[in-house]
Amino acid sequence: MENGKEFSADILLVAVGRGPVSANLGYEEAGISMDRGYILVDDKCRTNVPGIWAVGDLIPTLQLAHVGFGEGILVAEEIAGLNPRPINYDGVPRVTYSDPEVASVGLTTAVAKDRGHDVVELTYDLAGNGKAQILGTSGSIKLVAQKDGPVLGIHMVGARVGELLAEAQLIFNWEASANDVAPLIHAHPTLSEAMGEAHMALAGKPLHAHG
Repeated sequence: MENGKEFSADILLVAVGRGPVSANLGYEEAGISMDRGYILVDDKCRTNVPGIWAVGDLIPTLQLAHVGFGEGILVAEEIAGLNPRPINYDGVPRVTYSDPEVASVGLTTAVAKDRGHDVVELTYDLAGNGKAQILGTSGSIKLVAQKDGPVLGIHMVGARVGELLAEAQLIFNWEASANDVAPLIHAHPTLSEAMGEAHMALAGKPLHAHG
């Protein structure tokens, strides 16, 4: 490691990501702009060639199935003349299906600060959540927010936290603040209570706080 620490292990996993499989398919011959195998598009997934769109893993956006679905819907609505809103990729939910799961939506603290936000953050320990105790899981929910403003990012670790992204992406995409979410009553015992209590704590009204 860079800090001089050494680790011994039987297996090393090297995860280098994926790339598009686009060579020799005629894109360049059609005049479509490319970069490292990716098709370049605008915010409506239009290429530089009129009448040709591209979506999914062929374009340099998040390589997630639900992103490809969303881009396909965007293109269909654009062709139909419905003038859809471009996708805000910051607001796309992201999940790593490990054990425990890792899930997030919105900005990290570092990105939020780089974009000029006056950031406040709070980490809620799942030890304070009854359903987490039932499931025997540990973890946390981290909120990143603009000071006296909307929530900018929600980042979670724990069993089944991917299921909490439905509420998390609404909070982010609708620019809700901790004070907007704190009064909402969440069912007990559910993991969703942790989402509510994290926002209660950020709003200065902690309930079942641990750590």
